Amino acid sequence: MAGADTRTLIERAALTLFVREGFDAATTRLIAAEAGISEGAIYRHFKSKDELAGALFLDIHRRLTDVIETAAASAKGIDAQVDAAVAAYCIVADEDWLLYSFHLLCLHRFLPLWEETGRDPVTAVEKIITRAIRAKEIPKGDPAVLAAMALGIVSQTAQNIAYGRIKPPLGAHAATFSKAIRAVLRAGK
Repeated sequence: MAGADTRTLIERAALTLFVREGFDAATTRLIAAEAGISEGAIYRHFKSKDELAGALFLDIHRRLTDVIETAAASAKGIDAQVDAAVAAYCIVADEDWLLYSFHLLCLHRFLPLWEETGRDPVTAVEKIITRAIRAKEIPKGDPAVLAAMALGIVSQTAQNIAYGRIKPPLGAHAATFSKAIRAVLRAGK
């Protein structure tokens, strides 16, 4: 088996266990068993379970940041930017729901790995909102609060999908997300 294939097996097995059992319960021994490989094979690709999880987290975190920035840059006006960013975000989440679920459910644990660079989904949304406020497209408000609220609309729904309370896919709710986010952005002072 090629190294890249083994790495992919490890990553998918780890994601499955991280989401199903929780990060702390997923040992390298269990990940190896889930992947059908030896435990030593994990260490040929990753120094530790933490490094493996961190790499997975950063992969999806960067991707979500990129799609928000790219979608917003390709649209004119805050409403079109919201629609484009929401649609792109949902596509990424739905294309690899397991990876996205891991990101969503373990955000509190791994966010410190990436947050200090200032290039993350929240900051990307804050920048979009700041530009819209400066352009007087939306009322003045705290971009950090508005970004948290906007992302919360999507992430709380995604969390409920992960818990089985709402039917997937996330993208099926994109139009509702956009409408709610546009309302939040106009609720400022």
